Amino acid sequence: MEILHKRQYQIQPIYLIRATVLLAVVLVLLAISTVAVRAAESSLRTAAVKPAPTTSSTVSSTAATSAQPVAPAAAAAATAVAKKARAINMMLGNASWYGSVLQGHKTASGEIFDEHLLTAAHRTLPFGTMVEVTDLRNHLSVIVKITDRGELYADRAIDLSYAAADKLHMVHDGVHPVKLTVIPKNDPILAGWTPDAGASADAMMDKN
Repeated sequence: MEILHKRQYQIQPIYLIRATVLLAVVLVLLAISTVAVRAAESSLRTAAVKPAPTTSSTVSSTAATSAQPVAPAAAAAATAVAKKARAINMMLGNASWYGSVLQGHKTASGEIFDEHLLTAAHRTLPFGTMVEVTDLRNHLSVIVKITDRGELYADRAIDLSYAAADKLHMVHDGVHPVKLTVIPKNDPILAGWTPDAGASADAMMDKN
């Protein structure tokens, strides 16, 4: 019995050494795994913060997008308006006139016709539009306000009041070829204009 107890007492330190070594190995493995996890986390944070690389194609695409001034629909609408304005400003045709026969009658705009005022009838121009009528025979000009539609002949572009026709010296001839130019409402040329033929003539002379 004594011999057995001595052998058991001698074997116990070996188990302690093995357990110690095993524990040390486990601790080393835990330390290595911890370092690896931290390194991986640090790499992920750097990748998340790092901005995406900017290529020349991306810059060119952004510049091209910002360089577009207007949307396609708006550009098309502006082009259509400009073409219409140019077409109106370059309108050519014959001018006739009307006077005492319709004196005092209501025009299509609702205004009362006065042959002594600088007004005119046109098929499509909005009421209130200011138009410069230039006689292509004598190059005289007069500014009139569109107040009526009238029943124009097919070859007539505009029907002037007696006062406007008189300014163009076309009363006796009845019909003259003319050029029509629509005048914007903010044009300085309208600053001294009035429907009264005499007052408008004086204003135009003062401008000249």
